[in-house]
Amino acid sequence: MKKIALIIAITILLVASLAAQETYYSFFSYSYFIPRVSINDRSVSLQAGVTPDLYRDRSVARDMRWVAENDSLIVAFWQEKGDTVLHILRELSGIAWQETDFDIYLVRYYPSIGSGDPLVIPIGGITRGTLIEAAPEDNRQLFNLVYQLAHRMLAQTVQPEESVRLGIAEHPMMRPSPYRLDNLAMALALSTCQNVLGIDSTNDAYQSAFWKRHQPGRTIFEQYILNQWVLTPDQTLADWVASEPWSSRLVTVTRPPRKPRQQAIGPRLFVEGLPLKGIFGFSATMNDANRLTVEKIDVYRLAYACGLREGDGIRRVNDRLVRSHRELIEKVLETFDEGGATLEIVRDGQYMKVIIQPILLPSWEDDVYFDDYPEEFDVQDTLLEDSLEPY
Repeated sequence: MKKIALIIAITILLVASLAAQETYYSFFSYSYFIPRVSINDRSVSLQAGVTPDLYRDRSVARDMRWVAENDSLIVAFWQEKGDTVLHILRELSGIAWQETDFDIYLVRYYPSIGSGDPLVIPIGGITRGTLIEAAPEDNRQLFNLVYQLAHRMLAQTVQPEESVRLGIAEHPMMRPSPYRLDNLAMALALSTCQNVLGIDSTNDAYQSAFWKRHQPGRTIFEQYILNQWVLTPDQTLADWVASEPWSSRLVTVTRPPRKPRQQAIGPRLFVEGLPLKGIFGFSATMNDANRLTVEKIDVYRLAYACGLREGDGIRRVNDRLVRSHRELIEKVLETFDEGGATLEIVRDGQYMKVIIQPILLPSWEDDVYFDDYPEEFDVQDTLLEDSLEPY
C-alpha cells in the first residue's frame, strides 16, 4: 500500500508540475491551413547519402532499425501536438504555409544538428569527421525539432495576414547566417515551444550546454532579440522583421564581412610587424590600462573586413575574458568554423560587438559600407535604385 501511495503522490506531483508550466493555446485561432506532415524513420537511402563515409564498413539498415526502435519520444510528441505546433508556427510567424505535405526524416547520424529542407532530425549523433557527438535528448530534442520546423517555416513564400505582402523576403535579416536567419528561427522556436512544451521546459532546453554550444549567434540573439521581440498573433515575427530598419544596429552588426575597398592600384603593401601569412592579420597587446588593444591591422585581411580596427580595446571573446593575443586567437578559433566568434570591444568610449567569421567575398569589385556615408544619407534607397545589396 505504501508503494501504491508513493506512486500516486509522484504522479500527482508530475501532473502539477506540468500544469504549472503555462500554455497559451487560447491565444490562437487554429483557423489557417497547415500541411499534412508524416514521420519517416525508414529512409535508408537518405541516411546513407548524408553520411557516406560512415557506411563504408557499417550497416545502414541496422542503424535505421535502431532509429525505428528509439524514436518514440518524437513520434508520441508529434501524434499529440504536431498539428498544434504547425498552427502556432503559422500564427507567430505571420507567414502562410505553402506546402501541402512534407516528411520529417529521422536518422541516427547527421553532420549537423539537423536540417529544415529536407527536414532531418538526428536522434543518435552528430558526425564531426571521425568523431560523433551525442544528439540532444528529451526536451532538447523536441526543441531541435521545432527549431528546424521554424527554419522551414521561414523558407515559405512570404504571405502575411490578409495577403498583404510585407516584403520581408528581401530584408537583410532573412539572409542565411548564424546571426540572421538562424536567430529568427530561434526566436520563432522559443515562442512556439513556450506555448507547447511550457516555459520551464523550454528555458531548460535553451539554457542547456548543447544549445549554448550549437548556437553561434547566441550573443547577438540575447542582446538584440531575446525578450525584446515578443511574438504574438497580433505582433508576428514578420511584423518585427518588417519594422527593423535596414540600417539598424542589429542589421549592421550581423552583416557578412566584405573585402575592404581597394585604395590604390599596384603591389599590395604589407603591415610592418605582422606576419605575411595568417587569415586574421592583426596584433594585440596590453595597453597602460591593462586592456588588450589592437595594435596593428592589415586592411586586406579578415579581421579588418569583419569590422575590427586599430585601437579597438578587446574585452571578451564569446563572453570570455582574454589576457593575451595568443589567448584571443585561441578563443576565436574555437568557434570560427561554426559561424564565427563574437568580440566585445571598446571604440572611442563606446561598447560594440564585432563578429570574426569566415569571409564571404562579394561578386562586385567595389564594396559598400554604411560607415562611409553621413547619417542623413539614405543608403537603402540609393542602393535599391542602383540594384546593389547593402549587405
